[in-house]
Amino acid sequence: MRLPIRARLTAWYVGLLALILLALGTFLVVRLRADLLRGVDRELDTRAAQISLGLQNGCEGEFQDVSDASLVGLPIGESGAQVIARDGSLLESTGDAVVDRPLLTVGQTRLVLRGEQLRSTVTRGPDAESFRILAIALGTRPCNGAIVVATSLDDVQRSVQRLVALLLITGPAVLSMAGVGGWLLARRALRPVARMTEQAGEIGGAGLDERIDVPGGGDELQRLAVTLNGMLDRLERGVEEKKRFVADASHELRTPLAVMSSELDVSLRDPDLDPAARQMLLSTRQEVERMNVIVENLLTLARLDEGGLTLMNERVDLLGIARAAVRSVRAVADDRDVRIDVRGEQLLIRGDAQRLDQVVTNLVGNAAKYSEPGTSIIVEIERSDAEAVCTVADRGPGIEPQLAPNIFDRFVRGDRSRTRRDGGAGLGLAIAREIVEAHGGRIWAASRPGGGAVFGFALPSEPTLVTPTAGVRG
Repeated sequence: MRLPIRARLTAWYVGLLALILLALGTFLVVRLRADLLRGVDRELDTRAAQISLGLQNGCEGEFQDVSDASLVGLPIGESGAQVIARDGSLLESTGDAVVDRPLLTVGQTRLVLRGEQLRSTVTRGPDAESFRILAIALGTRPCNGAIVVATSLDDVQRSVQRLVALLLITGPAVLSMAGVGGWLLARRALRPVARMTEQAGEIGGAGLDERIDVPGGGDELQRLAVTLNGMLDRLERGVEEKKRFVADASHELRTPLAVMSSELDVSLRDPDLDPAARQMLLSTRQEVERMNVIVENLLTLARLDEGGLTLMNERVDLLGIARAAVRSVRAVADDRDVRIDVRGEQLLIRGDAQRLDQVVTNLVGNAAKYSEPGTSIIVEIERSDAEAVCTVADRGPGIEPQLAPNIFDRFVRGDRSRTRRDGGAGLGLAIAREIVEAHGGRIWAASRPGGGAVFGFALPSEPTLVTPTAGVRG
């Protein structure tokens, strides 16, 4: 699952900080160890030089005193010195027990005696303790050999370990605080985006005139808000132009359709008209009627969009409206051998009888078109709590699941296998929804168990009629 952008920003911030802390900690540890070793090497240089000067007159009786005096300042009991002969044997030693055995190999001893200094870190003793050693040549004849000065690195290692422990303790604490701070900063930085998202989500088809608040600052968020408002401007212009086009086109189509209907009616009255021509004219008359219905539906939607559809507020009988609607579609039902039964009680509500008749006629007409021959359609009127409910149940193909959420949208048809001539233009249910919602009601559709569909709407028993405005959903 993809994380929210706030979480991703915080994770990136904490991850980057962790890498920086890791690099910084590694640098500090390495630098501290190098600095401490450099200090140890300087101390060893000084001690070795002192021993070399003190042994200019020979080793016998002098090495112990000179070495003990020179090793003062180094860790007591953890430092020592020795003189190693050319053959690698131990001539003299003092200090830590680790120097009781030669610290150089024969090869290293010969290398030192040729004049080269040798610095190294060795591990000695039962505890595998680390020692830093410095070997220089002692060129005096009475005491010809290599001087080796050694001191323990325990103090260096303890200092490094304390730093590592400190980093391990403070690092997670710093990352935790940085994570909380990063989360709060990301939330604060993205708060204008969340506000714009909320405002944009509240702008629907009925509120395209609304705009997003533009934050100040001249930054990316301001440019985003300006861009979104520009997009809303274009959407509003496009929707308004589409609505004007639909309304204007519908108005312009009414006149030629009316003329065509009149001329067809006149032609059909001719008793001498050829039967084939009469059949063709009748078919054309049906198409003109269908076009008239589509144009009227488009005009109705245009008036709803513009808030120009006037609804009457009168007492009407919902059961009487249902019976009248059934009579108007009885011919279609009889042609398909579909029976329509009207049930229920007389319910008086306040509304527009003509528009409510349009709703019921549309629902019953659709049920008659889609019902299987020999089946029945049940139109039922009943009271449910404070609502008057009308349902139309059929035994047709039902509602496809993918169409159910959009069944009341414009130009959506319930059965795509039907032709436009049989199935209509997909505007009836959209108009029914607009009329029902304009009355303060609700409309729904669902598939019936065992096959078929149920369409219904509910109106308040004592509704306050809602006058459509430009904000009515389309």
